[in-house]
Amino acid sequence: MLADLGNFGKAMNFRNFTAMIAVASLAACGKASQEGRSIPGVVEAVPSTESLPAYDAQGVISSLDGQILTLDHDGASAAGLKPGRDKFKVYADVIAEAPITPGARVKFQFKKTPTGLEVSKLEPRE
Repeated sequence: MLADLGNFGKAMNFRNFTAMIAVASLAACGKASQEGRSIPGVVEAVPSTESLPAYDAQGVISSLDGQILTLDHDGASAAGLKPGRDKFKVYADVIAEAPITPGARVKFQFKKTPTGLEVSKLEPRE
């Protein structure tokens, strides 16, 4: 009978050890998920480009890679943009109805933002 109690004691120690590991693992998971959350109220503000002046230009689409539209353009002297090839950030609403194929001739409006050039209007050109 004493031998049976010894095995029972070992089984209980093993169960206790396993339970402690499981609880520690769950506690660590909870802590990690809390650390991954952002602090409420801390949000990086994206400055609005609504008040920035828009400049007109025309050119030819070279490529579209994600949100980066590469244009060969005639420049815009009012913006200080010399003729050449530049990359412009473009959003889905602007390109939804525009001809986005390499070689397409377009007229466009763009803004000079703190992060670079941004197309605000894009349409086909004859």
